[in-house]
Amino acid sequence: LFSIQDVSCETNPDHLQPEMLQKLQGRVQRLSVGMQSFDNQLLAQMNRLEKYGTGEENLQRLKEVHAMFPTLNVDMIFNFPSQTEAMVQKDVETLLESGVNQVTFYPLMTAPSVSRSLSLNIGSVTHNNEYLFYRLIDEKLRPTFQPVSAWCYSRGGSGMIDEYIVDHEEYIGLGSGSFSYIDGSLYVNTFSLKEYARRIEEGQFSVIKFRRFSKHERMRYRFLMDLFGGELDKQQFRQSFGFSIDAGLPVEMSFMRLSGAFADDNAARLTLTPKGRYLLVVMMREFFSRMDKVREQARMALEPAEKAELLAA
Repeated sequence: LFSIQDVSCETNPDHLQPEMLQKLQGRVQRLSVGMQSFDNQLLAQMNRLEKYGTGEENLQRLKEVHAMFPTLNVDMIFNFPSQTEAMVQKDVETLLESGVNQVTFYPLMTAPSVSRSLSLNIGSVTHNNEYLFYRLIDEKLRPTFQPVSAWCYSRGGSGMIDEYIVDHEEYIGLGSGSFSYIDGSLYVNTFSLKEYARRIEEGQFSVIKFRRFSKHERMRYRFLMDLFGGELDKQQFRQSFGFSIDAGLPVEMSFMRLSGAFADDNAARLTLTPKGRYLLVVMMREFFSRMDKVREQARMALEPAEKAELLAA
């Protein structure tokens, strides 16, 4: 059914070993490593120091494998409660030294189920320094890296990114706990591995819930995803919805203009200023946080034994 051309694979720093990654070489076009930070203090707070190694060890691992894949992405997190400007700057400098050709800087996101444990481990999360840190990251990464989305940067300004929802308006999620977005509706697969296997074996759909979006919701979704990717085509928007973006989303457009979010705002397209890209980071942070809430609801609906096993993992 599908002509698969590009494969992206997620991994952790302890798997950055040439003998292990050779099995993926030539088969995977984009390897993404969940590094989060190179700062040993932060890694200890996240309980990652002993599990995945020190920042110095992980930098050396990246240097050894960065040329094995067309795209080697490093996932980073900023806006930890104990993080300082110097720590953020050091993380960026380490990435520039590593040789990787893509980096994604996510703002710290807190789902309701983990907010209490996060507060105990790393402190209470606020957004007071988030914009300051985002500007620092943006300034330090350029001109070596160019933005390919609001929070992803690439050497040369190209390459696959995690957020396939930017490039593909519709998508099908396969597997337990995955999401699909087709013809204006969101579909959620069962989070139960046992139930998923039973449904597939019996020739049933794996979807347990769905929600049909209104036209206004679909316009806002397109607005979010296109601008997160850096550009919104006004003519394409009109063709999809039957009227201009100003007519369809007057409140959203007024807010963005008053905020100085648009670099280009002409008859053809919208593009973003650095401040506008940060606003899209905030919007996407909140979007993903709400998606995490949907995931929590699905997990809570599991039978007690399977729920306990999933949460323990």
